[in-house]
Amino acid sequence: MELTTTEADVIQVLRRRRVTDMKTLRNELNISHMTVVRALRKCGYWSSINHNARYYALGDVPRFGEDGLWFYRDVCFSRFRTLDRTLVALVEQAPAGLTVAELEGRLRTRVGNLLSRLRGSNRLSLCRMGREAVYLSTEDERQRQQRETRHSRSGQRGTSSPPDKTSTYPKGCDVVLVLEVLIAFIKTPKADVAAIAKAVRSRGSKITAPAVQRILDFYSLKKKRNTGRRGFGNRPDASTNR
Repeated sequence: MELTTTEADVIQVLRRRRVTDMKTLRNELNISHMTVVRALRKCGYWSSINHNARYYALGDVPRFGEDGLWFYRDVCFSRFRTLDRTLVALVEQAPAGLTVAELEGRLRTRVGNLLSRLRGSNRLSLCRMGREAVYLSTEDERQRQQRETRHSRSGQRGTSSPPDKTSTYPKGCDVVLVLEVLIAFIKTPKADVAAIAKAVRSRGSKITAPAVQRILDFYSLKKKRNTGRRGFGNRPDASTNR
């Protein structure tokens, strides 16, 4: 696609600087935002995955490493284009999974909140290794390999491993999900398992009523089933009629 004279000037400035932001391009050439955008789209470009995607590089500039990352000073570009896809790819690639601190150290940006959302949407898994929360693949075999590698490096067993007599968490449940269920149980003592599951799902975690029941059974916590009958000592709670 042919560039106008002004668009060609944009590309020339960006190539000279290698990496720069929209404000610099607009001020140096005294042009509009859309003129810069049109020039970038015609030639192909990358946006940084840190610094709020503020920086740009032409399509042929980055030299990505084996991990798919390229840095210009403290600006990070990724072959995977976006921060969320980059996080998933890095965790999948990591032989022992990755912690929040490890990911933030590599990408030079905060990612804790985004990692929580990725776990909530089942794009990443999470388990606790000693005092560390480690993000892992959602694929069962890959996750098992990552847990074993992390365990062999640290000498600690991950809580999402199959439970033994000293297991702290039920099989297949990570610490965050268990805590969410237990908090909902405490806050709504009159709610049944379906209501607890619904409350936990409203906060972004995917869980079913049977999974809630397994967690409650694991800790010997009882929920009375709603049979629709009132018996001795079972007074109606005014809050249930609201």
